[in-house]
Amino acid sequence: MINLSLKDETLVLKSIENLRAKGNIKDLDAILDYLINPSHPEVEKALYNFLFDIKVSKAVEPIVAAIQNEKYQAIQKNLIEVCWQSNLKFTKHLGLFVDLLIESDFEVAFEALTVIENMDEFFEPESKELEMAKLKNAISNANEDRKGWLHEAFHIIEQTAE
Repeated sequence: MINLSLKDETLVLKSIENLRAKGNIKDLDAILDYLINPSHPEVEKALYNFLFDIKVSKAVEPIVAAIQNEKYQAIQKNLIEVCWQSNLKFTKHLGLFVDLLIESDFEVAFEALTVIENMDEFFEPESKELEMAKLKNAISNANEDRKGWLHEAFHIIEQTAE
């Protein structure tokens, strides 16, 4: 178990490196809790680098849950960035990223669009149709800046094979 409350930043960084080497995600909750209010910039950077490098597919669901959890609202944009920076597959959660693109502030919406742009797997036909309909509906009510992003997401989803 990683101890992020140590006073010695060097020991914490060494602990993060050990965690990266093992590829273990059991400490994900502790990492996310620390990132809400980090006390050391270098530790924060190392933890985000750890998250970007996660390759264990079991991490997808906890990351998605954290994105949706009000507790992690302060780091939501960063967690969404993890989704496109990592090699994990988030296609199953296309609806979440479409909703974030439609409903969120500029920065979160931009990160959500980037996740959609980086999805390279096939979409389930039902999901594809549903999300395209949501985007089409949202375009008519969106401001000019957001309309371009919504159109882009629509075309990305439309052109992705089923």
